[in-house]
Amino acid sequence: MKKMSIIKKICLSLIIAVILAGIVVTIIYGFNKSISYQKSTKIEINIPKGYEKEDIKQIANEVFSDKNIQIQDIEKTNQVVAIRIKNYTEDELNNFKAKISEKYDIEENKLTVYEIEVPETRFATLLTPYIFSVSLVTMLSVIYMALKNIKKDAAKKVTKLLASVIFIEAFYFSIIAITRIPVNEYTMPIALAVYVATLLITVIELNKE
Repeated sequence: MKKMSIIKKICLSLIIAVILAGIVVTIIYGFNKSISYQKSTKIEINIPKGYEKEDIKQIANEVFSDKNIQIQDIEKTNQVVAIRIKNYTEDELNNFKAKISEKYDIEENKLTVYEIEVPETRFATLLTPYIFSVSLVTMLSVIYMALKNIKKDAAKKVTKLLASVIFIEAFYFSIIAITRIPVNEYTMPIALAVYVATLLITVIELNKE
């Protein structure tokens, strides 16, 4: 038991160290957002004959070499495609237009291209859709734990429940901040899955005590 206690203390110390490091990195550098959430430009191109996404990707990679780009289908008709990119030159854009025109046999002066400035997405905006559901589930879990242990250690178990959820979520986001893993469309769903798993495991373990 004593050995296990030491292991738990070491693990807790490591988690706290990672969380503190994550807070520092977040304050100094912020999160490393993917192109989807960065301030960027969306270049929309109308290709009436239709297009192949792989062709667009290949051309974009050739023209905007070594740059982070994202290809987006705008319409289900497969006639409007968008390139999301942070920085590019006028020469690169003209070269891109020329290659698209050549590939799909469209006169370059008849190629419809729009450049749309897209603002940066704040991290708080990514959290907003999850606040209500997470708050509600957490509140119900706290009420359940308090009522189940109303005669003994209710406050202690509720505190353990909340601490576990907060610590693990903070650890998750700290890992993302420290390793500079890009924040993308999967970041929040994974965070939600980690939250649910932590909540369930903690409730089960507390009920065994």
